[in-house]
Amino acid sequence: MSLPPLPFDDTELQAAFTGRSLALPPLGRGSFKVAYFAGDGSDAVVKILTDPLPGDIDNTEVDASLLPERFAREVRAMQLTDSPHLGTVLVEPTAVQIGGSRFVTYEEPFYGGGTLADRLSASAMSAPDAESLVVSLLKAVRELWAHDIVHRDIKPGNIMFDGQGNAVLIDPGISLHVGLDDLTDSSQTSPMTLGYSAPEQHEARRYAQIDFRTDHFLVGVVGYCAVTGGHPILEPGMDRNAFIVKLLSFDKIDTSGLPCSDRLKQVLARLLAPKPNRRFRTTNEPLEILEVS
Repeated sequence: MSLPPLPFDDTELQAAFTGRSLALPPLGRGSFKVAYFAGDGSDAVVKILTDPLPGDIDNTEVDASLLPERFAREVRAMQLTDSPHLGTVLVEPTAVQIGGSRFVTYEEPFYGGGTLADRLSASAMSAPDAESLVVSLLKAVRELWAHDIVHRDIKPGNIMFDGQGNAVLIDPGISLHVGLDDLTDSSQTSPMTLGYSAPEQHEARRYAQIDFRTDHFLVGVVGYCAVTGGHPILEPGMDRNAFIVKLLSFDKIDTSGLPCSDRLKQVLARLLAPKPNRRFRTTNEPLEILEVS
C-alpha cells in the first residue's frame, strides 16, 4: 500500500532546517516518520514524525504525553541502552515549525556502511564476518535485556554498518518493555515482521513467552541468512500460511553442514530451537561459547 504525500513540501522543509542542508530525496519513510541525511558535517539523520502536533503547541519542547506511545518507547529504548551495537539518539525530540504546522523531530547517527539487507542482496557473508555479526547482535540483545527490553524486530533491514564495518541494531519501534503496559491486546499476537518472527510471536500475547530468547531466535535467523544467503525456514515460493505452518511445526534446524566454525554452528542450532525453553538460558551463554565477553 502506498503512503500518502508528506504534509510538507521540500521548500518548507529546507526553510525549517536552515543550515542543515537536508538531502533529498529522503533516506527512507515509514508509516509515521520520514528520515533525511543532514549534509552539514554532523553525520546525523534527521527524523520527522509525519503527524502534526496539536495547533496549540507553540514552542520547541515536546511533552511526552503528546508522543505516540509506540514512538515514546522507541526513544526510551535508545536512551536507556549504551552499546556500540545499538542505535542511539543524538538530539532529543523537539517541535519544529514546518510550513503551517509543528512536527516532532529528533536525530540519530548516520551509519554509512549500509544495511545487512544490502550486503545479503549480493551474496552470503564470509564465515568470520557472519560470526562477527552474530556476536554484535548477541551483545545488543544482552544490553537490551539488561533494561528488560525485547527488540522483537531483528532483521537485515534493521541492521546497519558503521564506518568501521561494525553491526548496529536500530529501530526498536515494536520493542516490548517488560513492566510497562502492553500496547497489544493480550488476545492478539505480538507485533512482528513475518519472515523474521519467532514461533511464540504467533501465539496470543497472554500465552506467549516473549523475552530475550525471542530476540535470540531472530538473531539465529539473521545469522543463518548471513552464513548461507538463504533462510532457515522460508523457502522460495512459500506463501504466508505455509511459512507460518512450518514455523510452528518444525523440530530443529540442521546447522551441521553450514560453512562456518563449529562453535557458530552450535550457537545457531540453539538460537533456532522452536521452543524458548530449548534455547539459551542466559544472554551470556552463547557469547561464552563464541569465546567473547
